[in-house]
Formats: sequence, structure tokens, C-alpha cells
Amino acid sequence: MKISVLGAGAIGTMLGGLIRDNDPSCQVLLFGRGQHIQTIQDSGRVHLHGPWPTREVPVEATDNPADLVGSDMVLVTVKSQATAEAIASVAPYLGSAIVVSVQNGFNDEALLQHVAEERLVMGITATNVTVPEPGSASLQFKGTIVVGPNSKGTNAASATAATKTLEKTGFRVFEESNVEGVRYNKLAINSPGYAASLSQSNFITEAVCHKEWRNIVGKPLAEECLRVFDTAGVQLANIPKLPDIRKFHGFMKKLDSPLLGIFVSTGAKLIFNRRPIQFSLYQDLLKGKGTEVDHTLGEIVRLAERNGITAPYNQMVIDLAKEIEARGAGQFLTREEVIQRFRSLSTR
Repeated sequence: MKISVLGAGAIGTMLGGLIRDNDPSCQVLLFGRGQHIQTIQDSGRVHLHGPWPTREVPVEATDNPADLVGSDMVLVTVKSQATAEAIASVAPYLGSAIVVSVQNGFNDEALLQHVAEERLVMGITATNVTVPEPGSASLQFKGTIVVGPNSKGTNAASATAATKTLEKTGFRVFEESNVEGVRYNKLAINSPGYAASLSQSNFITEAVCHKEWRNIVGKPLAEECLRVFDTAGVQLANIPKLPDIRKFHGFMKKLDSPLLGIFVSTGAKLIFNRRPIQFSLYQDLLKGKGTEVDHTLGEIVRLAERNGITAPYNQMVIDLAKEIEARGAGQFLTREEVIQRFRSLSTR
């Protein structure tokens, strides 16, 4: 079986590498550009770091779209803003491959321009992977992947095939009938996480556990997401074994309790000071790369507008992310500056 990864950055490299490591009968091809792919191409292997001794896994790497010929399955892990260009570049070489989107955001329309509906499977992953150096990928904690059929069920067989293949990663993999609800849930969790990234703040210990940030930034973002979803009639579905946005909002409210809040905060800090969550937005801003915030939180803003309401808090995250992009690599705001900018929304 030939599995190709379109846009093999942190997530794609880890998924492809784990599939090859756990099932050597699979031929894995990592497609991308830059020093990361060049390093893998030169060595013929990728270094995988995680809760295990470092693994050196033999894989192929390329920047030539024609090398995707003969793929049985293509995992799309490219950044959302690059989806249209990436899928167009490989479209002549896809053949009858099943195409599986494991991305943030809603990129269905761009993918359907080049992939038949019955061969396209949409999904998400909730995990934390970084590229510490070219040729390597580091898993911060074990991930969860959710895929599922579309609302008409026309791709049901492809969704089941995708589930079986992705199980080779060793991640928890779930097939969910309401995958759209899972994807919106993931966007909503990302919303306050992206806001914390604007100031390089540890999401849990320096943002959520900080009372002023939580009440002026975190909770309003979660509440706005829920309001938009309710207005639009979106039926949320849980990411199995992970908190959904409603539970996360409840967690933030618990932190406001004088006694319970101290206990919960202390426990959270013990865990997340050692293993901080790094969102993709933070990694992109740190490196001065273009972000996909328009395609992630922008979907929440557009969903609100389509239903006659606004989402100013999510729009603020987008605006501040673009402001940091314009400043240059690593030129973040302070936590206090972020709080002040969000405070201005409550006075409008």
C-alpha cells in the first residue's frame, strides 16, 4: 500500500512516519518543500521523538508532484491557506487514491474541485507535534484522530478505509458520523488557544489560569463560539476522550471558584508547566510564517455573518495575529496588551 502525505510538516511527518514504523509493508511518501523535506530526502529516513526512544524510520520524501502516482491514499496535512494550490498541483497524479484531509479549518470546497466526493474524507487530529529540527518530528502527547463520512454517506467506504489506515499510527482513531460537528468543536477549542499564542503564553498555566485573561479573553471567546453555533444550528460532536468547548468553558468557570479554583489551578500547573500545549498558530508566528487563522477562526466569523450575527472576539484574534505577522518573526504582544485589546470590545 502506498500512502502519500501532502504537506508533510509536523503533523504529516509524524503520521506518515508512524504508519511506516508500525507497518513496514506500507510505502510512505512525504511530499513538501524546504529544508525539512530535503533533509529527509537526503537521508532516506525521519527521526521521530515522543514517549519512546527516538526512532529512525525509513521513508521517501519528494518535492515532485508526479511522485504521488500510484498512491492508494493521500493524507492532506498542508496548511489550510495552501490547500487550493497544493491539491491542484497533485491532481493529475491522484488517480483513484482516497484523499483524507487531516487539517484545521474547512477546506472541503477547495478539495472537491479536484477529488470526487466518494473518495474525499474529512477529518481532524487533536495532538501536539513540532519540528525541532529539519528531518525530525516530536510528539508532545499521544493524539486523537477523527474522520467520518459526509452527510449523504456517499464516501462511507472511503471513510472506513481511512480509519483502518490511520489506526496504523498508534493514535486513537474514531469514525464519527457527525464529523462536521467534531471539526467545529476543534475550531472552538483552538479559539482561546490561538488567543494565548498571541503573547507566547502557556495556554493553561499563563492564560486560562490567569483570572484577568480568562474573564476578558478566554471565556468570551468560548461563549461567542457557542452562540454562533447555536444560531447556525450546528450540532457539535465531542472529540472522543478530549474536552469539548462546553466542558472547557465549564472548566474555566470552575477556576473562578475561590476554593475549587485554587485546587484545579494547582493541578493544571503541575501538568502543563512540564508539557505545554503549542498551537500551530504560535509555531507559525514564532517562525514568521504565514498563518492559517483566516481559514480557521475565519470560518467561525463567516458562519456568524451567514446567520446575521457577528463574532468580534474571534475577529480580534485574527486581527492581532495579522498584526504580529506584519511585525516579523517572534514579535509577539504581551499578555497585558492582549487583555487590553480584548477589553476594548466590551466598551463598544
